[in-house]
Amino acid sequence: MKPTFSVFWWAAAAVFVAAGCVRQPSKKPISTPARPVVSEDISIVLKSKTLTQDTSVRVFVEAQVLGNFKAMTPQRFATEFIFNYAILPDYNSREVLRRQNVRLQPEDVTPEDDGRFLFSFDVGKLSIPNALLLMEVNNLAAGRKVLHDVPLKFTPVRLSDTYGIFEQYGEFPMMRNYATTQDTLQVLTLNRTARRLTVLRYRQDFEPAPSPMGTAAKPVTNTVRADSMFTVETNKLFNLSSPGLYLFQEDTTQNTGVSILIGDKRYPRYTRPADLVKPLIYISTKNELKELQTTTAPKKTLDTYWLRLTSSSETRAKRSIRAYYRRVASANRLFTSYKEGWKTDMGMIYVVLGQPDQVTRLRDKEVWTYTQNANFSEINFTFMRRPNVFTEDVFELVRYVEYEPIWYPVVEEWRKGVAE
Repeated sequence: MKPTFSVFWWAAAAVFVAAGCVRQPSKKPISTPARPVVSEDISIVLKSKTLTQDTSVRVFVEAQVLGNFKAMTPQRFATEFIFNYAILPDYNSREVLRRQNVRLQPEDVTPEDDGRFLFSFDVGKLSIPNALLLMEVNNLAAGRKVLHDVPLKFTPVRLSDTYGIFEQYGEFPMMRNYATTQDTLQVLTLNRTARRLTVLRYRQDFEPAPSPMGTAAKPVTNTVRADSMFTVETNKLFNLSSPGLYLFQEDTTQNTGVSILIGDKRYPRYTRPADLVKPLIYISTKNELKELQTTTAPKKTLDTYWLRLTSSSETRAKRSIRAYYRRVASANRLFTSYKEGWKTDMGMIYVVLGQPDQVTRLRDKEVWTYTQNANFSEINFTFMRRPNVFTEDVFELVRYVEYEPIWYPVVEEWRKGVAE
């Protein structure tokens, strides 16, 4: 069955047809700003972040080159990739407010050792509070085109609209929502305004995502309280030496801020038995989890757990362990917000089902479609944006009991050691 496409993406293609650029819709997922979905038929994966200043919005772009990235130089990057964008009022509109080419020179591109190339450009403000920048990337060498959407905020509302967390020598804000205890960081605005920010640290271990079939009303939970508070100066370097969630605010009476999750030096990977046990909640029984959590020999018990699932086949156990924790690490990289990526609703679906075959995105909704599975012909998972005090980048799954006959067979594949 061929995947369907959202009205937005067909309209987006029409925008670039008008500009003389015809884009053939991909049958693979379309990458999104904060949660890129890697597709085999594109040559780069894009992330972006924006910071608003007095008269413009600066768009920071991270382009991850796939394949033989060591052969890619800033000169080749600026020559082979052509970036154009159109500004639309919102995701549902075809009206083009502005159309522009991003003309990159080699000196505009900053290469990283892992195949990432960074650049930025400014977009002059329009007389509306928000808009959508739809970027088209034309790979001249491969003859392929990719679309990437960037929400613009001409009128900043949240602290994160104007403040960004940067690494020690970074000219670009961090594109991910996490760092480690070994990283040196700084908080900056584009005009380098000096401010004192209050930092609240939350040590709470946030709960993992509940079952996709969990439609019952959520129990009332206690208010999340910070366990410590201190201040930092913008434009100055600092280290956050204890794991936890950190919220930066100008005023503690505000209901927004800039947050970052700090993990140990291994994050987003897990290697310690205590950390490896937690993500097993999605494929384990209550008794199995209890045994794993209370054992005095965690490594041995964890090995026994996987061997039991795979009928004592060491080959299948090793394959399952690699596959499962590779998914967990990827979920942490892609979906970490105020809690670890695997704990989020998107992370849960990603860990169990893997990469979706199609992603359809609107301003406050994202739909993942899976079609390539022996257990079902097609299934959609809808995520609604639910911003909280820590971040805007939180999407909550719309749960249905009808997922049960689809979900449990896939979980059973993990429990038999045949999932990959």
